[in-house]
Amino acid sequence: MTTEHDLFMVPTSTWQRARRSRLGIACVVALTLFTDMLVYGVVIPCLPVLVLERLGGDQAQLGFLFGSYAFGLLVATPIFAILSDRYQNRRYPTMIGMLGLVISTLAFAIADSYVLLVLARVAQGVAGGASWTIGLGMLADIFPTNRLGIVMGSVLTAHTVGFAIGPAIGGVLYEYGGFGAPFYFCAAFAVINFLGIVWIEEPLLLSKHFKLQDELEQQQQHNEHTPLLFPENDNDSVHSNMSFATNITTTLSAAAVIVDHPDLAIKLSQRADDKEHHITMWSLLNQWRIFSCVCCVIISASVFSGIEPALPVHLKKMYDCSPSTVGLIFVAMVVPAFLAPVIGHFSDKMGRRIISSTGMILMAIVSPIVALHFKSVYMIIPPLMIFGLSSPVTLTPILPEMGEIVSDMGGDAYAQVYALYNMAYASGMFIGPVIAGFIMAHQDFETLMILFSLALLACSPVMMDWLALWRKCVAFCT
Repeated sequence: MTTEHDLFMVPTSTWQRARRSRLGIACVVALTLFTDMLVYGVVIPCLPVLVLERLGGDQAQLGFLFGSYAFGLLVATPIFAILSDRYQNRRYPTMIGMLGLVISTLAFAIADSYVLLVLARVAQGVAGGASWTIGLGMLADIFPTNRLGIVMGSVLTAHTVGFAIGPAIGGVLYEYGGFGAPFYFCAAFAVINFLGIVWIEEPLLLSKHFKLQDELEQQQQHNEHTPLLFPENDNDSVHSNMSFATNITTTLSAAAVIVDHPDLAIKLSQRADDKEHHITMWSLLNQWRIFSCVCCVIISASVFSGIEPALPVHLKKMYDCSPSTVGLIFVAMVVPAFLAPVIGHFSDKMGRRIISSTGMILMAIVSPIVALHFKSVYMIIPPLMIFGLSSPVTLTPILPEMGEIVSDMGGDAYAQVYALYNMAYASGMFIGPVIAGFIMAHQDFETLMILFSLALLACSPVMMDWLALWRKCVAFCT
């Protein structure tokens, strides 16, 4: 088992450097999110056929079954987050969650009743609580806040890939291999993912090492652009340079302590950590910026998840589509989400809240268009692609925004703040399908999408940073 003392030793092998690197950990987090969404996506074209035709259920039961995943995710997320932050370990809870995903996926493959399907779906949600909460916390542990936007956008691309190919794989394997085939396929990926989590080093042990490394690099870059001689008759500049000299001396002295006396450095670091004020989920929710992010996530997730049980039924009713065709159409909806890294980059530059509000408005505009009656099923693909694009435009900026708020508060409770994100998303994933199932049982797809559009328009002003927008408009005009 690796200790903090061992981290100050330079790894000699490529294997050790890779498992302790930011890239290695980010790749494992990406694989974790990919596997979770692959398992989530394979059921989209399968469950409507299974519930409505084989088990004789109705639209309300179908919507509840889709939403039951979110129920498990909502219950498990705060538990995994609190345990991870309290015991200062990310790997073990993630490993437990991935083992649970393997077991629940295999249980889904052998389920032959509605009750067993619901239990297996809830268990998958419980396993997903570890993947999302702790996986995002790993990234926040080892990457600086000013890079979280592009890093999380890149990692969430793996989530997009999993969700994109999941429905296609589920539809094809269900149609040609039977109901169990997609889930045996996903269980194999989960086993590979488990081995990857075992392979990486504990991110919380590495975080202090990376923070020190970043500080030294910043000081060195600053030193390269600072004059060696103090300007004459400039007290402010002298004071500034003397302060910088003091800071660089202190940093280099700390580095020397780490090299010569690593045990003392660890004690000093732990003492500094104890001085941080305690951050709870309730104190985070009391922050308006966090609360507005949570509201935005709930509404957006409700709409995006609500279309999952409704669209396959609509396509079957209007165009007589098979499960494989439904899966391929869902791929078209998810493909634009590969722009998440670009969206993350622009949100870091232009303002995250403005980009997120724009995404909600875009989703509100295109939702009723998706419900129009087209002459061919393939004509629904362009509006579905815009609908799919609006989701990462809305949600990608929120992740680094919440992480930056925690950093500004002077804490490191990243698992808890991302737990709030997951709980909000899970609430939307439960509310959306349940509402969609109820409305589809009594009305039609057009009514559902119009109601979703109105909800998005009502919530979009909450996310907008109106003061920042006003300042940018004034600066542009002047």
